[in-house]
Amino acid sequence: MKRTLQFLFVLMISMQLNAQEKPITGIVTSLADGLPLPGVNIIIKGTTTGVQTGFDGEYTINVNEGNILTFSFIGMITKEVVIGASNIVNVVLEEDSSTLDEVVITGYASKGKSIRIRGMSSVTSRSESVSKALSGRVSGVKVEDSKAEHDAYSDPQSGQLTAGEINDLEKWDDWLNALKVKEYKKIQKNWNFFLENKIQVSIVNEKGLPVNNVQVSLYNDLNEKIMTSRTDISGNVTLFKDLNKVCEDEYFIVQALHDNNAIGKKITNRHETINFVLNRKNASNDIDVMFTIDATGSMGDEISYLKSELKNIISRLDKSIDKKRVALTFYRDSGDEYVVKDFDFNEDIKHVKEVLSRQSAGGGGDYEEAVEKALQVSMSKSWNINAKSRLLFLLLDAPPHLNQENVLMIKEQIKIAQEKGIKIIPIVASGADKTVEFLMRFFSVSTNGTYVFLTDDSGIGNPHMKPTASEYKIEKLNDLIVRLIEKYAGVIG
Repeated sequence: MKRTLQFLFVLMISMQLNAQEKPITGIVTSLADGLPLPGVNIIIKGTTTGVQTGFDGEYTINVNEGNILTFSFIGMITKEVVIGASNIVNVVLEEDSSTLDEVVITGYASKGKSIRIRGMSSVTSRSESVSKALSGRVSGVKVEDSKAEHDAYSDPQSGQLTAGEINDLEKWDDWLNALKVKEYKKIQKNWNFFLENKIQVSIVNEKGLPVNNVQVSLYNDLNEKIMTSRTDISGNVTLFKDLNKVCEDEYFIVQALHDNNAIGKKITNRHETINFVLNRKNASNDIDVMFTIDATGSMGDEISYLKSELKNIISRLDKSIDKKRVALTFYRDSGDEYVVKDFDFNEDIKHVKEVLSRQSAGGGGDYEEAVEKALQVSMSKSWNINAKSRLLFLLLDAPPHLNQENVLMIKEQIKIAQEKGIKIIPIVASGADKTVEFLMRFFSVSTNGTYVFLTDDSGIGNPHMKPTASEYKIEKLNDLIVRLIEKYAGVIG
């Protein structure tokens, strides 16, 4: 009996040891070019537990020996690996040629039609046969060979999409007039943004030069904090006395935090500007830029063009700004292949473009999408609080689902953006309605950003909504975004 108990005891200990989880790390790469694959789904077979690879194709997951990991990625053959004694599992995925029998090249030709090429099951070489067949023959399509720095069959030529900008902080009277319309008042009430009573704070040093990244807070006459934000490269920040409710207070305190010392001034409700002089130098030249992108099916008419424009923008950013990091966040909606897929900040611009090339539009179904979840993930990334500029470009064509939970979540993410000094710059695509326009303008105004929208002038995509504005200038989208980045980075005046 004693021996039996000892045997059972040893068996139980052995089973417990075998059941202990251990961390598995590795890199997933492509067989075709040896490059790391970001965004690969890694699932413990038979469970819902999983992770995704990051920018560099690396992953970490806790598993038991004997578990099976399933590696899957769009356009690649799914691979299963049984976990053994090793803690390092590197995986190479092979392209699924069955998905390459038909290649769709979408270009803005003179008639604005897509060109479909069939019977090309040998396209795994990516380019040689396509390049010979199409080079110089398809208007608006740039065909890249197998030595291209990204993994894409073809891209529309950048510089085709057209857009406009409305900076409501610079056209304040037009903004106030727009908010008098009953339809837009309802949107304002639904999402609990007011933004009609502002004060601009300007901070300079003793030489009269602007000081950026100074934390500034606004308090009401009960000493309750209304809003905190940071000065930008111009030394300015706009705060709102009515950020969350109609302004009824008579007095306010504006407080600048300087070297852990608070310098404050009391103002009345009638003040619209206030100035501080601080003996402080700008210490950082770093720039953080994030692109948060709606990747649902409704974006399909423009997603390939947007990818081309963004890669062009990122390339030009790489040349004009020395110290920068770029991050990408893609989102869809609940029930889709994914809700949010994120890639944190990276200084390797080539790699960021490679990640962007691999994304596509899909999912969705109803009009609203998971904008609030995308904002939540975007705000949680490793933003450099010491950077001289932090910009989030939000590309979308639909609003979040309207419910109290989402309203509260969005307001919380806007508060985080304000406190971190992140300017939100929406880029609204085709199919958007007035709810999208004004909600995005609330986002941009409350974070000291600006509002960007695509126009019909390019002839690309479905019809675009005309904004509520007295006037605006039409530009090429890539030029406009580069101009904004350089403006907020202090590269241009």
